[in-house]
Amino acid sequence: MTTVFIGIPYWFWNSALLPENSEPINIYLHPDSSNESHINTIKFEINRNGGFGGVMSNSMWLRGWDERIKPGKYVIDDKITMGETAEMLAIGKRSDVKVIVPSHRQIEVVAGKIALYTAADSSKVLNLIKHENVRWKIIPNTYNMWWETDANGAVDRLLKESDNWWTEDRIEKADMQGLTPEEAVVLASIVQSETKDLGEAPTVAGLYLNRLRKGQLLQADPTVVYALGDFTVRRVLREHLEIESPYNTYLYKGLPPGTIMTPEPSFIESVLNAEEHDYLYMCAEPGGTNKHVFAKRYRDHIKNARKFQKWLNSQNIFK
Repeated sequence: MTTVFIGIPYWFWNSALLPENSEPINIYLHPDSSNESHINTIKFEINRNGGFGGVMSNSMWLRGWDERIKPGKYVIDDKITMGETAEMLAIGKRSDVKVIVPSHRQIEVVAGKIALYTAADSSKVLNLIKHENVRWKIIPNTYNMWWETDANGAVDRLLKESDNWWTEDRIEKADMQGLTPEEAVVLASIVQSETKDLGEAPTVAGLYLNRLRKGQLLQADPTVVYALGDFTVRRVLREHLEIESPYNTYLYKGLPPGTIMTPEPSFIESVLNAEEHDYLYMCAEPGGTNKHVFAKRYRDHIKNARKFQKWLNSQNIFK
């Protein structure tokens, strides 16, 4: 009786689990789910793709392997046998995922993207990265992680990546600019918010560094927009400049208390390798080029500003 009972699963053991020419399937086993839930998920996903999900689950149960299933993402194709699949699930031979951490001015979006690619809860991720002592360390990039990674695991990984990114050479470059690594990232967040043109980013960074060294107000429009919390603003008005906020660099000297976005590493590099010049003023270039014109003297800046304001009026951009 025993031989017959176990013999049927063994007959399938070296057979393909999915029909020939089937598309690969992804099976996600959540770390908070029970073994029974894992088995049901495996069975369901294989069955709905035309495979032998029922036989698979019975085979694992007969061998006691249903208690050994490891959570994670598993990729199964039409070349893998039932035995190979069972072993893969039992030893945790899972596949990693690419976690895209974006550059964004809303930290909620960053947390949501991290959770999108992993099993991490977005609200837990947000609670871990929303504070400035952590937020500045988030380096936008694409990271390979295990899908079953939770919020703590994902953030720990990002903090380790930040520690690795901040090499002695980069720390030394920040120090030569009179900045700590955190201050360099804060400034980079302003530079990236000011210009999307990486070619002029070192020039913009150099201008802000000039102002910091002279003790002038940064007067960076993106910090005002951040303080307003209204990212639809296209034209910063006089009334906006009066908003009470430590992020309003028209009112408070020096850098704001934190980043106004998670800047890309290329913009942090622009701060570390800022251009040396005598510019103290800049204004957006008319024509919607997303570039700037720079000036050393205030009277020249006023001329540039009037040209840009005239162009804004011509485009009916009043707010």
